[in-house]
Amino acid sequence: MPRRQAPLPAQIRRGPVRKIRARRPTRGGGRSAKPLENGNFWKNGRSGRIRTCDPCVPNAVLYRAEPHSDKKAAYSVGFDAPQAAGLRNFVSVKMDLETLILPAGQAASEAAARTLAAGGLVAFPTETVYGLGADAANATAIAHLYAAKGRPAFNPLIAHVADLAAARRIGRFDARALKLAEAFWPGPLTLVVPKTEGCPVAELATAGLDTVAIRIPAHPVAQAILRAFGGAVVAPSANISGHVSPTLAAHVESDLSGRIDLIVDGGPVEVGVESTIIGCFEAPMLLRPGGLSRERIEAVLGVPLARPPADESDDSQPLAPGMLASHYAPRACVRLNARDVSPGEALLAFGPARLPGLEAAAAVMNLSRAGDLDEAAANLFGYLRTLDAKGPRAIAVMAIPEEGLGEAINDRLRRAAVAR
Repeated sequence: MPRRQAPLPAQIRRGPVRKIRARRPTRGGGRSAKPLENGNFWKNGRSGRIRTCDPCVPNAVLYRAEPHSDKKAAYSVGFDAPQAAGLRNFVSVKMDLETLILPAGQAASEAAARTLAAGGLVAFPTETVYGLGADAANATAIAHLYAAKGRPAFNPLIAHVADLAAARRIGRFDARALKLAEAFWPGPLTLVVPKTEGCPVAELATAGLDTVAIRIPAHPVAQAILRAFGGAVVAPSANISGHVSPTLAAHVESDLSGRIDLIVDGGPVEVGVESTIIGCFEAPMLLRPGGLSRERIEAVLGVPLARPPADESDDSQPLAPGMLASHYAPRACVRLNARDVSPGEALLAFGPARLPGLEAAAAVMNLSRAGDLDEAAANLFGYLRTLDAKGPRAIAVMAIPEEGLGEAINDRLRRAAVAR
């Protein structure tokens, strides 16, 4: 069955696709630093789904996005003609890597930079969640990243850079985009802007769009790694795709040990939910709520943010990361706006209220007894993982206000609750 086409805003169009010619640099240093072994990786093949064998995500699917197939062509904002993502067949996931874990510091930052330059994968903390980094200019490294995460190839990646000058080398900023960058960078904000001429970010990372998602993280460890590396680093959350995002190095190790080269342990993150993503289109658009509230962004812009296409599904081309309908999900089913707790359920509580049936709960964790949304956001993913580890029949979640960071919290919970 062909993938459904989501309704798109007027300035987003479909265009012809172009075949990608990928460089295959040799990777050196370390057990995982080898040339790409799958010789058919860049050859044409049939489109379709490849189910992962990872027990953490039993229904996870990898997609082969091909320009001449039943998969729909990539969408783009109306600037240059969009390019094909170019991913034909995923590389097999290597499970025998020696994943090194280093405490944050100068030695770890230098080791991370060397690993990235060699085409390896490095997990490191940002202020939002832990990211899994790869050289943004190295299509082979990005292919390994997709494979390690089990991430759909049509789901674009965010390019992380150290400063605004580096951001402007890969993206074109209009007056509104520049205003947001100057107001909120470094910080938990991602801007989707048109690519520059000769943008070095591999087309595989932009999933066939002629735009690029850019962020400058505020975390000192992320900054140190980016400066030591000297280039853009694509870094989605460091977890199995679709699983709960990691807020501790231990979460990364649980999901990706044996699949990646290095984990830099910088302790718990501060914000706890991913960055807010703004599409800098003709009308600025909130593509994903996150660690920076809508209200603060609208106050700087002086205009309300447009909303993304309403028809989101796992079969439609997302305009930015984190827009798949089913995402951020624990193994247990998630029940939202719970007013009671059934036997065998775990409870993710919020505020001081006690629900009927609480005594029979398999486990209880409270995002914030004081009802503080910042505290709740910081605790969200860690508490979901902890409750999920108890093996409950389901996770009941109390109602959370749809204001401030509550918008981002509820967005993640709604995606976690989608039937899989």
